[in-house]
Amino acid sequence: MPSVVTVRKILFIIESNMGRNICITVPKSIKWEQYEKEIDAVKDGEQEMNYRLPTVPKDVEVGDRCYVCYNGQIIGWMEITGVGKRDGFDCSTTGRKWDEGSYISRSGEFHYLKNPVPMKGFMGYRYIDQDLD
Repeated sequence: MPSVVTVRKILFIIESNMGRNICITVPKSIKWEQYEKEIDAVKDGEQEMNYRLPTVPKDVEVGDRCYVCYNGQIIGWMEITGVGKRDGFDCSTTGRKWDEGSYISRSGEFHYLKNPVPMKGFMGYRYIDQDLD
């Protein structure tokens, strides 16, 4: 039987190799109906939507969840399809020009939570260490 120290080391290795979910806030200045247009444009997985971050989150990987906080609640999530630095680009949905920087990319279906979770809006991102449904 392995010692407690060995088990802790194994758990640390497993946890350090796992991705992490994050949460972002859609500003109140953006109407949800407007944001849904962007979500609809990427639901088939052919395109990605991007969100600029102040830094590249640690331990976030493709396949992790990106939760969306809107109007004081976490309301759903999308699968992360990319994370890192990228060149500037023009948004194909809104036409807005975005500068070079750190971005999280998402694509596919938006999964609405059955029970939205109250959370005050914030700038940047927050880690969510559990799966919310």
